[in-house]
Amino acid sequence: MARFRQVYTEFWNDSKVIEEMTPEDKFFFLYLLTNPNTTQIGIYEITKKQMAFEMGYSTESVNALMDRFENHHRIIKYNKETREICILNWAKFNLDNQSKPVMDCIRSEISKVKDRRLLLYIAQNISKDTIRNLFLDEGELSTGNTGRGTGRGQEQEEEQEEEQEEEQEEEQQQEKDESEKDPVVVEKELIQSVMEILDKKVDYQSAKVILEAASNNLSIVKDKYQIAKATGYRNLGGWMVKAIKEDWKMPDKSKGSNLSSFHNFEQRSSKYTNEELERMIRSN
Repeated sequence: MARFRQVYTEFWNDSKVIEEMTPEDKFFFLYLLTNPNTTQIGIYEITKKQMAFEMGYSTESVNALMDRFENHHRIIKYNKETREICILNWAKFNLDNQSKPVMDCIRSEISKVKDRRLLLYIAQNISKDTIRNLFLDEGELSTGNTGRGTGRGQEQEEEQEEEQEEEQEEEQQQEKDESEKDPVVVEKELIQSVMEILDKKVDYQSAKVILEAASNNLSIVKDKYQIAKATGYRNLGGWMVKAIKEDWKMPDKSKGSNLSSFHNFEQRSSKYTNEELERMIRSN
């Protein structure tokens, strides 16, 4: 188990992080980079149940995030059978130290990888030949490609470069397609996410009002819904808008006085229509 993992401050300046990731995506990405199961080589075994437990998410939410990171952001590869995850760009920031202790650690961790094909994904971004060859030797043995021997043949180098170029072109095209996505479609997807977070206990229009109150931050919606379930409510839509706008916190049961403010609001919020709730937001 790792005692610590360093994250470069430029993480927050990365264009992909800034332009494409939601607050929830950023939290999940940091979790993937720093959780206790991480290794020196960027490939480690972890279950989705463990992710859900450690982040306080549902298994369904973790499934959605994993799919998004693998197929949309293209940041990870995940083997459902071995439960191994591979951080594709890990080597760029973490595999440039060739000291003996680090190399011994790398060899040890490589030997424990079950899906050897994941080693080839990591190798693509390793700049140091000595380290890269460790990954390539093990990865090629797993796929039956042993023609490289102890050195890298020119033909195989060219093939690998061509594969990398093709993958980069596909990623660039994917990024271009996503950047041109209709904002209306994006909004609809966010509203659907709000409805799912709230267990579909509100209609589409109410979810839209709640999303606007939360400034499109799904984490805020999740946080306030946990309070709603703990304290009770009558009109969930009205309750959520009020809780978000006033930034309600989980009441202290030992004091006993905070619960009344939640319950008093319930009697008022139950008579608000969706249009009235929307006006409440715009008036502040």
